[in-house]
Amino acid sequence: MIATFPERLALYAAVALANFPIVLALDWYSQHANIRKIYDLPLERKQIDREIKNSLVTTPIHSILLAAFVESGLLVPRGPESLLSIALTFIVTLVWTEIWHYASHRAMHWKPLHFIHREHHRSWVTGPWSSVSFSTLEKLIFSLGIIGFMALLSHAVTVSLPGIVLYYLVYFFTNALGHSNIEIRSSDYYETLFGRVFNTPTYHAMHHARYINNYGLLTPFLDRLFGTAWPDAERIQRRVAEGAPLRKLNERPC
Repeated sequence: MIATFPERLALYAAVALANFPIVLALDWYSQHANIRKIYDLPLERKQIDREIKNSLVTTPIHSILLAAFVESGLLVPRGPESLLSIALTFIVTLVWTEIWHYASHRAMHWKPLHFIHREHHRSWVTGPWSSVSFSTLEKLIFSLGIIGFMALLSHAVTVSLPGIVLYYLVYFFTNALGHSNIEIRSSDYYETLFGRVFNTPTYHAMHHARYINNYGLLTPFLDRLFGTAWPDAERIQRRVAEGAPLRKLNERPC
């Protein structure tokens, strides 16, 4: 375990606070830089205000649950820390979160459970603040799924607390980017090895605009496996990357 409480506290604080500077930086960049928008549609001020209000309640949940599980002994980080243990924990957390996110996200689109997810989908066109706008129940379910699994695992194998924290920091950035309504990839992205594995911001923007499909977080693998990927996702990304944004929520490529 991390040797001292102040060291653990610094890691909890990083998880609690890191999301805000990331979102603020992407919000500034998306408004001031010469960028390629995905949906050329305006964001209303009241949407942004609502998202900011939601973020103040739900963003600290990851940190609170992580601290509660570690300090109670439910999650047992093991030492001494090494680059290998940090890297392996990061990878395991990433893979599990992809599975948990897909399963829980798709379940929340089932009508009896959709009330949990409805708040997030009030943002049809997203911005960086949309990435931190959820109902409290949805954020609890998502974070408990991550921390609960890693807690169970920690009683069988070595789990690194810095490895979990590192995953959260990467997740905060990629999630904010995925909601930013800007396309940073080139038009041939899906022809690259990286593009066969990881999503682009356009991928998740289509989920919000069309309300279903493209449920994956960082990768489209489970969407492809279960037939829930939009078949025109690559064509839409290529069009946007070439500088031709979408002007309607349900717009299809010619």
